[in-house]
Amino acid sequence: MRRFRNSFLRTFAVVLCLSLTLLLGATAQAAAHEKVLYSFTGGTDGASPDSSLLLDRHGNLYGTTAGGGDQSCTIYGNPGCGVVFELTPSGKGKWQQQVLYAFQGGSDGLYPSGNLVLDASGNLYGTTLYGGDYTRCTGYGCGTVFELSPNGDGTWTKSVLYDFSASSDGIFPSGLLFDKSGNLYGITYWVYGTIYELSPPKQKGGAWTETTLYTFQSFGGQPDPYLVLDGKGNLYGAWFNAYGGEWGAAYELEWTGKTWQETDLYDFLGGGYGGQPEGGVILDGKGHVFGTGAYGGNDFGIAFELKHCSGQWTESMIYNFCSLNDCADGAYPETPLLLDPTGALYGTTTSGGTGCSFPGCGVIFRLAHTKMGWQETVVYSFKGVPDGRYPVGALTPDGKGNFYGATGAGGTGNSGWGYGTVYELKLESKTVQATFE
Repeated sequence: MRRFRNSFLRTFAVVLCLSLTLLLGATAQAAAHEKVLYSFTGGTDGASPDSSLLLDRHGNLYGTTAGGGDQSCTIYGNPGCGVVFELTPSGKGKWQQQVLYAFQGGSDGLYPSGNLVLDASGNLYGTTLYGGDYTRCTGYGCGTVFELSPNGDGTWTKSVLYDFSASSDGIFPSGLLFDKSGNLYGITYWVYGTIYELSPPKQKGGAWTETTLYTFQSFGGQPDPYLVLDGKGNLYGAWFNAYGGEWGAAYELEWTGKTWQETDLYDFLGGGYGGQPEGGVILDGKGHVFGTGAYGGNDFGIAFELKHCSGQWTESMIYNFCSLNDCADGAYPETPLLLDPTGALYGTTTSGGTGCSFPGCGVIFRLAHTKMGWQETVVYSFKGVPDGRYPVGALTPDGKGNFYGATGAGGTGNSGWGYGTVYELKLESKTVQATFE
């Protein structure tokens, strides 16, 4: 994710604990049916999705693109400042794409980045990496948090909830999370990143209140845009270092009753142990933490598990990417993992696979326990055309065994690199069964 965004901007632990972990398993190939729901053209419909998709209870998909939209608005010479879009099933396997909002730049915001969230009233919330006060942050603004509210006639009304100032509140927001009380949590990721909370107004129409919960202390220690919330109200995530020297960490932000306390659960060692976790972390029901490191291992990234043992957290590498020739099993995992009810993990890599020439267009993979340990299954290898390349964001499940996702490039939008796609993935039942044999 970071490499794609920047193209626009231009101890292993205690031995006792390690003895309880599983070894790597062999990589298997599996068949799955992938369908392109929409291929962006780079015009008013949008260009280059850069985040996870949101699925509502009616089966509609929502997402953002970093570019495209209003062609009179440009960023670094690229036409369009991004859009919020909706994909609606229209029958017989067809989907209809609609732009809900095209960003105008300036105080309105531009370059939407990170996931969307939905409240009980059907309002959408998201962030723009740039926008707001144009006198700040390289003349493009420091970013905004926005709300889109549906009107009765099918149109949407957009409001800016918060305009970042490049002071203690941070720069360049990306990604949001709701708690049970309706508060929004998010991160700003540039140089010294922050974790912040936006609290809704007590009276309708009032201003939202921003509170900076934590500022990261390491220069270049950028938190990735993915946060998770546990049942006690604590936040978990990961940070990486864009300038090298450190390999990042998985962290917990705990509310002590008076203040928020940040603790690095595990500091990655780099090299063969892996590091630079850019896809956040997820939690299972046993208190284990899972995630990926975009680098290290074979130099093409790892998947890891963290366990709390003997008073400290220990890491085990559950998969080392690019273990096959030409990285047929995937390379550079940079997006969040997804945990299914069986305990299997799903995710994507930005490169690798067999769908196009080296270094590949990326894969969707599955990691599951077997008698031999953790086994990776390549569920799908992207081809670039027509299905896209560089999968972005987390996979979105529909509860029926299907996944939805987006690619930042590829598709049929033009004859070259492409402007990205939205896709649906259906797993064959025998694929899932075979993984557990």
